[in-house]
Order: sequence, then structure tokens, then C-alpha cells
Amino acid sequence: MAKGKAEGRTGAAGKAAKAADAAAPPRLLSGGNPQIPKGEGDAPVQAYLAALPGWKRETGHRLDALIAETLPEVRKAVKWNSPLYGIEGRGWFLGLHSFTKYLKLAFFRGAALKPPPPVASKDPDTRYFHIHEGERLDEAALADWIRQAAALPGWDPGARSGGTAQRKAKPDAGAAAAEEVPPASAQIDGTIAALGDWRGAMLARLRAVIRRADPEVEEEVKWRGVPVWSHAGILCTGETYKDKVKMTFARGAALDDPAGLFNASLQGNARRAIDIREGEAVDEAALADLIRAAVQLNLSRAGRRKR
Repeated sequence: MAKGKAEGRTGAAGKAAKAADAAAPPRLLSGGNPQIPKGEGDAPVQAYLAALPGWKRETGHRLDALIAETLPEVRKAVKWNSPLYGIEGRGWFLGLHSFTKYLKLAFFRGAALKPPPPVASKDPDTRYFHIHEGERLDEAALADWIRQAAALPGWDPGARSGGTAQRKAKPDAGAAAAEEVPPASAQIDGTIAALGDWRGAMLARLRAVIRRADPEVEEEVKWRGVPVWSHAGILCTGETYKDKVKMTFARGAALDDPAGLFNASLQGNARRAIDIREGEAVDEAALADLIRAAVQLNLSRAGRRKR
């Protein structure tokens, strides 16, 4: 019966409902990143910026204005819930994404800028610049990076070669194409949104705890969409099943667990897991302690290998 009513919502009532849906504010994904439908042009970018929470909204609008002032011919779009900036025919040179404590600017050819933006990426070409609340923007330095980045061949996710999509555009026109892959953070956002139930909410909550415990954590997606968090090696993964969310620590057997969070020990293996089912509470403070301990363990192991 409920389905019939929903399908039969036509006429004035249907139009009103659609108008209400359109007027609803965009959903905020993990890190306060607005969920905006992909689209070309300034309008979706402005919708994204207007939906940013708190201090990020004003800063985002100022960044967008600075980019447009520096490059009046700039091309804009929103893809994977991130504004992108580029030059027609040369791909994208800059992306913007919201995280819990900062805004991230991704210069896709940042390693070639002088000086390069300070935060490294697993992609050797890409460099990041993080903006935190209350920080004063050096607009002259940012504008210089923007001009340099726009002059380089950018990232072209739509390029095709031999039927394979996506490449980092390079001066060598014969450079091989690579498979199109959205940024890992956007893929995880999509996984959380697609779950659409308590598992998605739990995964988002766990992710937030991880990021607070280790602001330098790196996100990856492996094994057909499993979120992976790393710092000097894998820390943990977040798998979702029909009835549970499983958080597996790669070296859990070597970690102290005074709160007894590990409840799915994998016998004969270094891994230990936390199985969480609907309605179960999570001790976030104890979980954050485990994350920090896992980081220190990875760093100490990396130090031993170097010596």
C-alpha cells in the first residue's frame, strides 16, 4: 500500500514533493563534504561551496573567487563530490575536498610547481595544500601556484587510448592511458552513501574516529571497494557484511587492547578484528587509542627496517 501511494504521488502533490526535495540542503558526507550531483560549469561548484559547513563555506568561496580572478578562463565542474578546476583542452589542474578539520587543495601536477605544495601524495605527481580554521591565506602564493598549475598539462579523466579511460595528461602526447579511478576518499564517500543504512552510518563514524586519532592517515580502496587506512603501512580496514561492520587491524595481535575491543581474533594470524552489529555501542576513546598504537607500531617497524 505504501508503495502504491508513493508511485501514485502525482499532480500538485507530486510537484510540491519534488520542489521540496530540490530545496533540501545537500547531504554532508564524511568530513563535512557536501554530496553534490556531478555537473559541468559554475553552478554545481557554487552549490557545493554554499553547502560547506561552518568556516569552510567562507573560505571555499574565497578560494573559488581567487581562482576565477587569477584565471578568468577557468573551467569548473563537480565530480566525485569535489569541485575541479581546469583549462579547456588541457584537463584539470586543481581539486577541492572537505575533511573534518581542513579543506584540501589537490594540485594534480603539484610536484612540478616551484615551490611544490607541502603535503605529499601516493601519486608522485600530486601534491596537497591543507587549509585549517583560522589560518590566514597567503593569496599571492596560492595565485602563483594556480598560474603555474594551469600552465601544465592537467588531469584528463575522460581521455581514451585503446578503449581504456583516464590518464594523467603529460607533455608526451603518446603517454599510456591508465584506468579511470576517482580519488580514494570519494570512493569511500560513495560506499558509505550506497549502503544507506546503519552500516553506512557506522562506517562513517569509524572513519571519523580514525581521522581524529591520526590526522595524517592515508585512505585507499582495495579488494573490490574495501576502505583501507594506512600510515607507514596498513593500519586497519573496514569491511561491511549483511549483518555487521568488521574493522580489521593488520597487526592487531601485537597491540595492547585493555578495553577488549577485539572480538573476532583470527587465530594463527597477526590480524585482529572488531565485529560491530546493529545497535552495538563503540568505545571511541579506546578505538582511537588502538589507532594511535597501530601508527606507532608501524613507525617503529619502519625505523627498524631502515637501520
